[in-house]
Parts: sequence; C-alpha cells; structure tokens
Amino acid sequence: MLLGFGSSFGQTFFIAQFSAELRAAYGLSHGEFGSLYMAATLASAFCFIWVGKIVDYVPTVVVGCGALIVLAGFTFFMAWQDSVIMLGLCLFGLRLFGQGSLPHISQTAMARWFNASRGKALSLANFGNMLGEAMLPLVAVALMAALGWRNLWLLAGASLLLGFLPISYLLLRKDRSPQNPSATEMARGPVTSWQRGQVIRDWRFWLAMAAAIAVPTFMTGVMFHQVQLMEAKGWARTTIPALLPLYAGLGAVFSLSAGALIDRFSAAALLPMMIIPLGCGLLALSAIEAESLVFLAMVCFALSMGCWGAVMSAYLAETFGTMYLGGIRAVYTALVVFGSAMAPGVMGLLVDYGVSLSEQFIYCAVYCFALSLALYLMRGAMQAQKEPAT
Repeated sequence: MLLGFGSSFGQTFFIAQFSAELRAAYGLSHGEFGSLYMAATLASAFCFIWVGKIVDYVPTVVVGCGALIVLAGFTFFMAWQDSVIMLGLCLFGLRLFGQGSLPHISQTAMARWFNASRGKALSLANFGNMLGEAMLPLVAVALMAALGWRNLWLLAGASLLLGFLPISYLLLRKDRSPQNPSATEMARGPVTSWQRGQVIRDWRFWLAMAAAIAVPTFMTGVMFHQVQLMEAKGWARTTIPALLPLYAGLGAVFSLSAGALIDRFSAAALLPMMIIPLGCGLLALSAIEAESLVFLAMVCFALSMGCWGAVMSAYLAETFGTMYLGGIRAVYTALVVFGSAMAPGVMGLLVDYGVSLSEQFIYCAVYCFALSLALYLMRGAMQAQKEPAT
C-alpha cells in the first residue's frame, strides 16, 4: 500500500494538476504539452520492459527502496528544471519510477506472497493508489497558490525520502517471497509457470491486454485533460478534483468486492465485466453539462478502476504462474504505460484539430463495449487452464 501511495507523484492525476503552470512557463499548447508527456511516457514504457524483470531476481526491499530514492531525485529535479528538454527528462523519470516501477513492485509481491487470498491481498494493496488519488490532487490545488508549483515538487521529494523510504524499509526488510516458487503455485493455476516468451505468444494474453490498457489509457486521458474539460464545460476548476475523494473511496469499496469475487470465481470470469462501467462513465462525462451530475461519471470510473488492478494482476498469476511473474508483468506494465502515454498526446492533438473531448469520449466508450462483448464470447477459452506450448 505504501509503495502504491508513493507512486502517486509519478501518476497523471498528480502531474495533471501542474499542466496549466507548466504550459504557461514554457509557452506550450495543449497538444504540444500532451505530445511531450506522451514521448516521455513512451520512452519509460520501452525501458520498463527490461527494468521490470529485476523483481524476479532482486529482493523486494532493495528494488522498492531503490525506486523510492530515484523517484525522489526526479521530484527534486522537477522543481529545479528550467527548459523543455529538462522537463521531458523529468517526466520520463517520474513515469518510469512512479507510474511504472512502484505499482509493479507492489503488485508482483502481493501476487507471490498470497495464494488462496490473492484477490483480497491485491485489492488491499491497491488502497495505496486510491489514497493518493483521493488526497494529492486536492492538496496540490490547495497549496499551489501559497507555495508555488516548484516548491510543491520539493515537498513531494522530501516526503518520499523522510517518510516513505524509512517506513518502507522497515516493512519490507524481511522478504516474504517463497524460497521455492515452483513448489508454492496456487491451486487455481498452471502446474508449470510460463516464461515471458511463451506468454507473449499466447493469444489470450493479448486479448486480456486489450482490456487491461483500456482502463488506464482512457482514465489517463480524462485526468490529464481535466482542466481543459472543465474549462470547455464551464465548470469550476475544483469540480473534478473535489470528487476524487469520492472516486477513490468508492474505488476502494469496489476493489475489496472484486478481491472477494476473484477468490471465489477467478479473475478470468470478471474480465468481461471490468470495462463496462468505464464505457458508461465516458458516455456520461460526454453528455453531462451540469456540474452536479459529474459524480455519476466518477462512480462509474471508480467501479472499473477499483476492479482493474486486482483483476489483471490475479489473471496473470492464475493463468501463467508466479515464478516468472515479474518479467510477465513488466510487459503488461509497459503496455499500460504505453497506453497512458498515447492518451494525453493523441487527445491533445485531436483537440487542436477540432475534435472535442466529449466526442472522443464517445468513441472510447464504443471500444469498451465492443471489447467487453468479445471477452464474454471468448470467456471459456480465457478461463481454460493449459500448459505452455513447447
């Protein structure tokens, strides 16, 4: 949970609160800033394919604390950078170690340390991300006028080094990973753990990934362009940030429910239902004009986001085993980061060319519903247990 909360400083919902200030500081348009953000995130996704494998070979305490230290360094760098090139480098580091590494380490550890209650453990660990979503955007908005945006990044780095790092070391110094992972595979799963090369040749992985990247990709687009959306709708700038505590709280409730359902029915059984609420939320956000109704979209988003992390992490462990889970999740995380990289840039450029965010949300919703139908029709094959092809 602590690693997930610490990752917030590299997540879009936090960085997006500084978008207006960063664009003003360097004279960037929505499309230009979105493209810079996209390039930095794409580069981090490419690197993470190899960086993510480290958790298969290095103790959790080392990679967890190391990622916190490096992330803190980039938050300090964010406060001191003074050019567009340096801004891009800072965004690269924040995305690689914030969005990518810390949640990956947290979720991989949970999937390995727990078997029968894996779904519940993953759901509880997700509380860290939700807590960050609930607290930090409002804190950033409230303190920015008093402290300035650069000082807020200094405060973020200090909190990582003085708060998150020592507590994480104390909690993680005793590695709970099994000494013989092959002997502790969960009952619901293959007898032999799949290697990464075998996984990426299996069509089920790619169909699951099509659903997995939809949630963070579209939610990243919403969170990144929230200021622009609120301006276009004529809403106050605090409209969406003020609802994030509700969004995070409901997400936590839905996450716990999803964890219990995973342990009872399997993650594969929940895959088709995971993205339906996301599609409903996107349609709602496109159509809503009154500020008082925005909460309906946030409830839908909370349902999908609450289920997404636990369902996908559990599905990979159930279907492909846990021995090489770090390398498998590295590909999964890289794809998630890739999707979240594309959203700000593509949506920003489309806005520059006259396609409103409301129109874009309709197309995204259609994708969600179509993919959910495909997963439902293929549910038998998605849940089937088999050994990797030789």
